[in-house]
Amino acid sequence: MNPTAAPVKVSFSFYPADMQALNERLVALRRAGLPVRGATVLRALIYLTPPMEMFAHSVLLAGAYGQKDGPREDDMIAGRPTVDLPKEHVKKLDDVVTELAAKGVTANRAFVVRAMLRAARDGTALAPAVGKFLADFPAKPRGWAALKAKKHGRR
Repeated sequence: MNPTAAPVKVSFSFYPADMQALNERLVALRRAGLPVRGATVLRALIYLTPPMEMFAHSVLLAGAYGQKDGPREDDMIAGRPTVDLPKEHVKKLDDVVTELAAKGVTANRAFVVRAMLRAARDGTALAPAVGKFLADFPAKPRGWAALKAKKHGRR
């Protein structure tokens, strides 16, 4: 990950099942002592999951949708989390979407992230990897803290 490159804001449309999966991981990670927000969990999952695994989870979700009568989901969109991603992670998602399209699976970035999130291990099992992610990529100050740090010449 290039720390100097400007991140790209990416939003994902999530159904209630996706929001529930995200919240379950978030609660377990916080109980494991990791100070995370939902966007941090998504950034960590995108960073930690290899493209082949993203592809596989997406194919499985598409297969489950294909066996279902009617619309893919029974509910309406429940949330639109927005994540600041490095350009290489956006490319990683786009590459998976391209590979899925080559195999006849209609998908977008949100679909890939939803598939990955639904298949992710529980938060307790994810805690060590997410802890390492947080150590490697600490949260940057935001809002008032960022302005204060900038004023005093700190990053």
